[in-house]
Amino acid sequence: MSPSQSSLHNRKTSVAYSQRSQGSNREMTSWHQRRQRHYSAGEDDLDDIAVETDVLYPQYGYQDDSADMIDSPNLQCFDHGVAEVKRRQSNGSALSRTKNRQSRLYGEQTQDDADDGFLSQAARYHVYSSQENGKTRSIQQLLSVDGRQGLETILETTGWWVDCLSPTDEEMHVLAKLFRIHPLTVEDISAKEPVEKVELFPNYTFVSFRSFDVNHETNQIRPYTFYNLIFKSGLLTFHFIPSRHPAHVRHRLDQIKNHMLIVPDWIHYALIDDITDAFAPVISQIEVEVVSIDELVLLLRKSERYDMLKRISRGRKRTIQISRLLTTKADVVKSLMKRYEEKWQRAGGYGALIEDEFSTTTPEELVALKALNEVLLYLGDIQDHLVTMLQNINHYNRMLSRAHTNYLAQVNVDLSKTYRTTNAVMNRLTFLGTVFIPIIYVSALWGMNVVVPGQYNVDLSFFFWIVTGMIAYCSLVTYFGKKWKVL
Repeated sequence: MSPSQSSLHNRKTSVAYSQRSQGSNREMTSWHQRRQRHYSAGEDDLDDIAVETDVLYPQYGYQDDSADMIDSPNLQCFDHGVAEVKRRQSNGSALSRTKNRQSRLYGEQTQDDADDGFLSQAARYHVYSSQENGKTRSIQQLLSVDGRQGLETILETTGWWVDCLSPTDEEMHVLAKLFRIHPLTVEDISAKEPVEKVELFPNYTFVSFRSFDVNHETNQIRPYTFYNLIFKSGLLTFHFIPSRHPAHVRHRLDQIKNHMLIVPDWIHYALIDDITDAFAPVISQIEVEVVSIDELVLLLRKSERYDMLKRISRGRKRTIQISRLLTTKADVVKSLMKRYEEKWQRAGGYGALIEDEFSTTTPEELVALKALNEVLLYLGDIQDHLVTMLQNINHYNRMLSRAHTNYLAQVNVDLSKTYRTTNAVMNRLTFLGTVFIPIIYVSALWGMNVVVPGQYNVDLSFFFWIVTGMIAYCSLVTYFGKKWKVL
């Protein structure tokens, strides 16, 4: 074969290989397009996306998302989310349980075994609506027919409240799609971030507010966080420890729902108000303990002071824990008040509440404005309570610090007394040694087998004068010792 024929043959082979490669690429591209159309055609952004895409990219900014569409949950998203979770469970999911920051750093478990046992039996979801006769529906599994019916019943109304206890990753994923929750919020909730804050999003306000639970066996404080999402028509809350606050708030709502309009902002106020009120009994206990310590720290005997030191240590630990929980709450409430004040000013303020012939405010808007004004006033009351409790805690901490200082001063006084007594005893022993050493020397000298004055005398005259000299010496030294306050 000539060189020109060989070159022509190589070019034909290369062209044929390129055509086969392009055909294979076209087949692969069409297969991917068919797969994407199968999962994403007209399904409201609930396609089978990667975890990175779901976390890194926001869910807003779609061309077909109007304001009403963003604000209103869509149960079709719930249905598709449930189907998506089932498909992932059958095929294996890329999602895994998101550990909190402490667990990521130290490898601790995300939940106690006791809590897992409790959650396996208790209802983890409570659905409440102020317009449905105040009934609360308890749901064990959200991704079920019962869960869908409960959500469908209340999402068509206003003033609803969905309380979620320890949602799983699958449930959190479905709720995020249903309520259009931002991935940053989902990450904070799943990671159990302890930071208290207020964040504004297009369709909701995210509020992180911490509460606590007291272990009755160990009397230890265990803090946990409420993650509250305030929507236009309802409230969505998350927490990972069973809490008494939601039941208290629902009972309070049942009592006042016939006398005022229940709006999501008011439900949220009632929740943080109940959390704030839970600090009052603990602060009262701290006050009683601190006053008792302050009165007894200078009166107890030495045998009882060790217990006093432990009481001071426990009291200071408790005040520091409560102070840490209360410090950031005032900032959170202040941020909420600022948001409501801006909303109040945009609505027209008190001028919008005036009913006259020139008023353009509808009766529904008027009732909503009055409810907003009441929430703003009530939040100011919570802020006053927080400031008062924080001042009291700081005062009790200063009292404990003073009691600790008094305790140390009392210990120093006792040590000084001990040192002074020891020094006095040592001075006396030294003085007595000075007194008795010459006497012992003379007695030892006359008791030895050596020649001493008067040993050949038959009478006791030398013995008498020796004893008399010793007595006179002791008397003289004792006199000067008392005069110099050595004895």
